[in-house]
Amino acid sequence: MSVYLDWAATAPMDPLVADCLRETALGVMGNPSSIHRYGEAAKAVLEESRHICAGILGCESSRLFFTSGGSESNNIVLTSFLRRARPGHIITSAVEHSAVYEPCRVLEKFGWRVSRVGPGREGRIGAEQIAAALTPDTVLVSVMLVNNETGMIQPVREIAAAVRAFERGAAGGGSAGGGSGCGGRAIHIHTDAVQAAGKIPVSLKDLGVDSISLSAHKFRGPRGAGILAFSAAGGGLEPLYVGGGQEKGMRPGTENVAGIAAMTRALQLAQENIEKNYAHAQKLMTILFQSMGGCGHCRILPECRLPHPGWYSPYIVSLAFPPVPGEVLVRVLNDRGYAVSTGSACSARKKKDTRVIEGTGVSKKTAFSSIRVSIGPATTEEEIRAFSRDLMEEVTILFRTAS
Repeated sequence: MSVYLDWAATAPMDPLVADCLRETALGVMGNPSSIHRYGEAAKAVLEESRHICAGILGCESSRLFFTSGGSESNNIVLTSFLRRARPGHIITSAVEHSAVYEPCRVLEKFGWRVSRVGPGREGRIGAEQIAAALTPDTVLVSVMLVNNETGMIQPVREIAAAVRAFERGAAGGGSAGGGSGCGGRAIHIHTDAVQAAGKIPVSLKDLGVDSISLSAHKFRGPRGAGILAFSAAGGGLEPLYVGGGQEKGMRPGTENVAGIAAMTRALQLAQENIEKNYAHAQKLMTILFQSMGGCGHCRILPECRLPHPGWYSPYIVSLAFPPVPGEVLVRVLNDRGYAVSTGSACSARKKKDTRVIEGTGVSKKTAFSSIRVSIGPATTEEEIRAFSRDLMEEVTILFRTAS
């Protein structure tokens, strides 16, 4: 048996998307910047893709830019602040993906103040917490929409509303905060929507944010393609690096036309089936939780997830079996034919980083024992039942051996 349960790391490409990727790669050979017929054909594919993606994400096509993925999109936003004449203040969550967490550390080295708001035991960042951290020199707030390890769906809409209320109050008091120049707004609100796109509705307009980042391979598209999109009032950022001027200078470098076309197809398919796929994921997660209920060694993380199922994405869950190391379980399950992870794929081959799980209030020992199970539309009930059964068998053996 071979069962893939690491969709949060990368989702298997949809066969229809693979067909689109191949057809475009072979049939559209021109550089979109060239003015001959081949270049014009490539440009047409690029702009049609931009129009479709913008329609799905609720923004103007002129404000949607293609990148290599979520990490680059996040970095474009955060590192753009290094061009400011003087450092200011940034607010983010303590449980962000490294693609936001690490750029913030870089900004700190250049004198920026970064406030990292902790989520508490449920993994949720409250709007009131963000509001309490705002200061007159705050110029950026970045909170991810769906956490890649806990599955928590953060209340980004409420957070954005709290930030806007602060801005209005500051303006009324004769202060415009840090004066970012971002479309006239003092505070730029960004959200990493990498684990949300294609799984829950994602709209810049509805969320009230200034920018979002997406990565194609998280919603069954190809690796190496992503999106950075801005709202009508969310422009004004100047990227740190420059080059050929592609994507209106926001992301220089020849566009990956085949990857972008395939990403667009993947986003369309995910959007068309979003409700059906979500219901399917909920059903599978319920089966997993019910099966794990008979295992006295299992802890579902965050520990208050079960009373608040609507707060979490049904596509991702972390399970812990202390004191068994998560890496041991991953290897044992791999031998049984199951692919799971110990957390973010970006740190899987390094010493395990338990920052996110510890941020939900559990001990380092418990966090070190956690594994992440992530599913998708192609995951079946039979696979989840088999996985639950074999996981419990292996855990029983490991605890018996330890004793």
